[in-house]
Amino acid sequence: MLDNTVAWLSVNREAIAFSLGGGVLALTAWTCGLITRTVIDTIAKEDCDC
Repeated sequence: MLDNTVAWLSVNREAIAFSLGGGVLALTAWTCGLITRTVIDTIAKEDCDC
C-alpha cells in the first residue's frame, strides 16, 4: 500500500505541484480582491455624508 502511494506521488509530482501552485495563486488573488473591496468600501463610507 505504501509502495503504491509513493510510486503514485513520484509519477504525479509535477501535476500535484502545479495544482497546489494554482490553488495558492487563486487564494492570493481572492485575498487581494477582498482587501481591495474592503478598503474601497471603507473609503466610500468615510466620504459619504449618510
